[in-house]
Amino acid sequence: MQNGRTVLGLVIGFGIGVGLTLLFAPQSGEDTRDWIAVASRRAKRRLRNTSRRSIDQVRDILERGQESVSKAIRSRGNGPETEVAEL
Repeated sequence: MQNGRTVLGLVIGFGIGVGLTLLFAPQSGEDTRDWIAVASRRAKRRLRNTSRRSIDQVRDILERGQESVSKAIRSRGNGPETEVAEL
């Protein structure tokens, strides 16, 4: 529950910071809109790249887990059939 509060606090702080930045920006409205557009495209690209890396990492972890389970089953004898027979 503490992690959720931390993330919420960070998001709220980020939102307040962005709002104050826009409010006190020394640029014109058009320049500010252009800056926001460029920054949002960069953030979108970073988020996409990060999510792709995360998905690849999860896939690798799942594959290693599957290999570990398969190896453990093979090392116990005849596999799942042995477990059923023991019950």
